[in-house]
Amino acid sequence: MAARRGGWLILDAMSVTDEAGAPTWVVIDAETTGLSPKEHRVVELAIVVLDERGNSMGEAATLVNPGMDVGPADGHGIRNEDVHDAPRFDELSGWLVEWLRGKVLVGHNLLFTSAFLDEEFRRTGFEMPHVPAICTMTNAPRYLPSLPGRTLEQCCAAAGIPLDGPRSALTNARAAGALFGTFLAQRPTLPSPWVQYIERARRMSWPRIPMRDFQMAPRAEEEWEAADPEQTAVVSPEMARMAAAYAGLSSGAAASDVDVKEAPNPEVDSEFVADVVEDAPRSPEESGPVSAYLGALDNAVSDRVLSFTEAIHLKDLAAALAIFEAEQSDAHRQYVRTLAATAWADKQVTDEERDDLVAVGRLLDLSETEVDVLIEETKPDAAGGSAPATSGSSSSSEYEAGWYPDPYGQGGLRWYDGESWTHHTHAS
Repeated sequence: MAARRGGWLILDAMSVTDEAGAPTWVVIDAETTGLSPKEHRVVELAIVVLDERGNSMGEAATLVNPGMDVGPADGHGIRNEDVHDAPRFDELSGWLVEWLRGKVLVGHNLLFTSAFLDEEFRRTGFEMPHVPAICTMTNAPRYLPSLPGRTLEQCCAAAGIPLDGPRSALTNARAAGALFGTFLAQRPTLPSPWVQYIERARRMSWPRIPMRDFQMAPRAEEEWEAADPEQTAVVSPEMARMAAAYAGLSSGAAASDVDVKEAPNPEVDSEFVADVVEDAPRSPEESGPVSAYLGALDNAVSDRVLSFTEAIHLKDLAAALAIFEAEQSDAHRQYVRTLAATAWADKQVTDEERDDLVAVGRLLDLSETEVDVLIEETKPDAAGGSAPATSGSSSSSEYEAGWYPDPYGQGGLRWYDGESWTHHTHAS
């Protein structure tokens, strides 16, 4: 059965059967007030239900009143006044469970979304079960071998899927559903793990949360525009001290001992950084949690230049994804190294671009000297090659694994695994 509420088609999620064409996959996407699942909240939810072959069976979307400030609107386009009459998560949680019950979760950067859903359900007094899930971001390299990066935009472009409409949870859920559909279309039969996922999902027990009446609040159709598109991130000395002490930039010193001169207020040109992030490739050796973490970092940097506040909350996100401090530090170095290598695509890194890379590095716990080393290591030589030797000489081992200008004169970037060059390339 189906009904309409608030202008959106609602499927009766309790009608799941074993028949062909039954609801099988549920694509979910969320916009959030920030990066920390513990400190921030979901501010928009969207659901798209698919049958076994990936055909859309229905969808719904609503803004969510987070009970707090919605955060920087230039990231998600949602203002505080937009969510004033929107339902709270506890009001729609019963509805959401019935949507998810009996289906396999699908989404882009699904670990990030799931971390927020876990916390939201926990606040309502319920535990979200460990639902079988498929992330289109982590699965994309298997189905899109020429994939340049990890963002939804990059994956959809590689698959030939138009990403229509302004940014919203529903736009993203529709696109992720279409992307997942291309994965399904490449296989004459479902991969055996996914068949097992379907069986597990249909047997899984969900908490019985009372269904509460509420009015859905779809996002306004008009596209929101930031008041100042040239917005830059400026950090006060007080915030710099707090962030340095929290993030470990002070090497264990008390917040009062941090020398703010060593961590000047960064001003980052958002257009340059966003362009570099868009062009930067993903590491072929990324784990699922690290990929989810860097995917969230991509969005934070692209949407509104990463601030010290967001840098602090990255630690919470890493903890939620079970990423240890050493692994997070390695991910930060690899991230800035990739940005530096991508920035060299036009054979130069200007002083302004170098300052922007240094500012991003500072927010990721890297010193100015460390960033300068990464910029120098990824600098192409006169022939367009890169720092690690192609001969496998001992000097090659001095360089860490990462993306470097292709040493074979083919242009673009090539992945160096710490010992030798690999077949992984990227046309920057």
